Amino acid sequence: MDIMMSACGVLCSDCPAYGGDARSAQHRRRTAEAWLRIYGVVESPERITCGGCLGPDRRLFHTSVRCAARHCCLSRDLPSCAACSVRPCALLERAQSTWDEVPDIGATLSQDEFDLYARPYCGHRERLEAARREAKGR
Repeated sequence: MDIMMSACGVLCSDCPAYGGDARSAQHRRRTAEAWLRIYGVVESPERITCGGCLGPDRRLFHTSVRCAARHCCLSRDLPSCAACSVRPCALLERAQSTWDEVPDIGATLSQDEFDLYARPYCGHRERLEAARREAKGR
């Protein structure tokens, strides 16, 4: 599977919802149960699916449809906020702040649970900055 990063630096391709429609019902059920326990997110297993942040709305996890940073990237045909020259950016800051507490929450999980349900959302700021540096080097 190719690595896919969201507009704000989350690893879409490592998220348990990514490609959920092609995963087993058991995987989606376990993910829904874990997200409820870990994050307090109430979600039905059938809705645990996503095609990645910058994909079409119909394939996107419903909570990401409203993301203003995502909409900005799509409207400007950017692969992520890393390709944007606007700094600072309130849209990006709001999107990234969604994930800032995940490392603290993740510290309470087993290593397996952390890897499955927290790691994709950790390091998003650093990942995006690394993508910026890489893009400048081209």
